[in-house]
Amino acid sequence: MKIISLTLIVFFSFFSKSSLISQDIIQTKKIDSLYYSSHLDSLKFNYAINKKIPKAYSLPVLIALSYYPELIKAKIIFKNSNIKTTLNVRPSGFSVLFNNRNNRKYIIRINSMDKDSLINLKDVPFNASIGLFGHEFNHIIDYRNSNVFQIIKKLLEYSNNKKKAEYEKQIDYMTINRGLGWQLYDWSYFVLNISMANQKYKKYKRTYYLSPNEIIDIIQR
Repeated sequence: MKIISLTLIVFFSFFSKSSLISQDIIQTKKIDSLYYSSHLDSLKFNYAINKKIPKAYSLPVLIALSYYPELIKAKIIFKNSNIKTTLNVRPSGFSVLFNNRNNRKYIIRINSMDKDSLINLKDVPFNASIGLFGHEFNHIIDYRNSNVFQIIKKLLEYSNNKKKAEYEKQIDYMTINRGLGWQLYDWSYFVLNISMANQKYKKYKRTYYLSPNEIIDIIQR
């Protein structure tokens, strides 16, 4: 019941007329892993449709998905890959060209390299991982709201530093607006203040994403 109620709150708050950050969104500081682990079967039943989720991350992924009711039937596949960040997401090129928006397939790649410069997903705290997954799901929402030409434009603009920063910070705003502000804060704080990532990687994160202080300021406003 708690999961269903939370989903409805998030759904109607997101589509109501509001400021950039809705005043009606519930921002939970710490998500109770013990509570949700006891409801894992229910989460799988409601949110694992058309999803290929690594067992090790199924709980935070499904909790994050519960904030995105539009993605209940979306085709999302997680796979390990040698990438230069912890996670990233892209639509399948074939599905963008030949499927309608609701039938596209999305690939979320998980970094599988163990390098000092990178943050491995297995080292990310539970609450922070939900914020990270939420950020990636907002990318999917954005892709679903874009046609093929808009998607190509976004991908081309991603090579421009200013456009990239604007885009990623917009996705962070969307994540906060879904009710995952404190989870995003925990992710950002972990990256910059706790993780063993090198200073070059931390500078990259400061440049392109909202800082912990900016996230708190937005939540409090």
